[in-house]
Amino acid sequence: MVIIRRIGNDPRSLYVIIALLAILYPVLSILRPGWEVVLTYGVILAIAALGFNLLLGYTGLLSFGHAAFFGLGAYVSGLMYKYIGVRGLEIYIAGGVLASLVFSLVVGLVVVRYTRIFFSILTLAIAQVLWSLYLKFYWVTGGTDGIKIPRPDIVGMPTTYMSYDAFQAFYHYYSLAWFAILAYIMWRITNSPLGYALRAVRDNEVRSSFVGLSIYRLRLYSFMISAIYAGIAGALYAPLNRLVTPDLAYWTFSGKIVFMTILGGFKYFIGPIVGSIIYSFLESFAIGLTIYWQLILGSLIIAIMLLMREGIIGAIEKTLARYRQYIISRRINNKSG
Repeated sequence: MVIIRRIGNDPRSLYVIIALLAILYPVLSILRPGWEVVLTYGVILAIAALGFNLLLGYTGLLSFGHAAFFGLGAYVSGLMYKYIGVRGLEIYIAGGVLASLVFSLVVGLVVVRYTRIFFSILTLAIAQVLWSLYLKFYWVTGGTDGIKIPRPDIVGMPTTYMSYDAFQAFYHYYSLAWFAILAYIMWRITNSPLGYALRAVRDNEVRSSFVGLSIYRLRLYSFMISAIYAGIAGALYAPLNRLVTPDLAYWTFSGKIVFMTILGGFKYFIGPIVGSIIYSFLESFAIGLTIYWQLILGSLIIAIMLLMREGIIGAIEKTLARYRQYIISRRINNKSG
């Protein structure tokens, strides 16, 4: 019964999700070829959403410009290949982490001084500045044509000789391994003194400062960790997509990260993960259905959010709680009868 009440914040739920993501790939490749790649995209986006939710769900700061760090991780990978000839995926990830760390520190020193809509607009403006730089400096970034990235070397092993299906499967499980590691780290962070301090700042900033917590420093830590997760996701996304374009830093991509997190339920640890996977499939389904896929996708998201105000995980928890109450009431009635 504890699992029923805490399914959204129970570590066992995370283990189940990782196992399902591992099993679901070969199933989709057999039943619906092509959809297994969508699952891989969902896994990578879930990394970004996990980091974003540290900022939103645990710190209470809503960023409208988180695509800045996602795009930064992707562009660092693309530029490293284009100008240095680097092909190691681990080096791409390290570059994405370093770039996101430095940029988030510089930006965070300013933006975390603000909250609510001011913080949101500032992050949006910064992301749009980066997007315009990617777009205008076309002789460096390729502009709207972007930067093409070939298959990378993974753990020192070239992947160019692999078939398409073998590469996609290998990349999925490699990304899933990164997701599992980062999800575990995030679980440790959110259940550490730092995580509880962030919750305290979110719930009551004044009382938190009275007990000696540094509000500014805690928000900066949260912002930087969140940015690092987005940078890693961007570095993983670029070689899979084989192309890095300014769209990855545009405000609509930031909106996608926000939608995924809210869709799954930002009040729950596994909410952003579930939201990312479901959003990826909903988007692919809508794109394949009609040229007006934005209308279909937007309508589906609005309907889900109206019917499930606490996200998908919140709706599941409520349903399980009602079922538990029903079972208990039946047992009471049977005993009394």
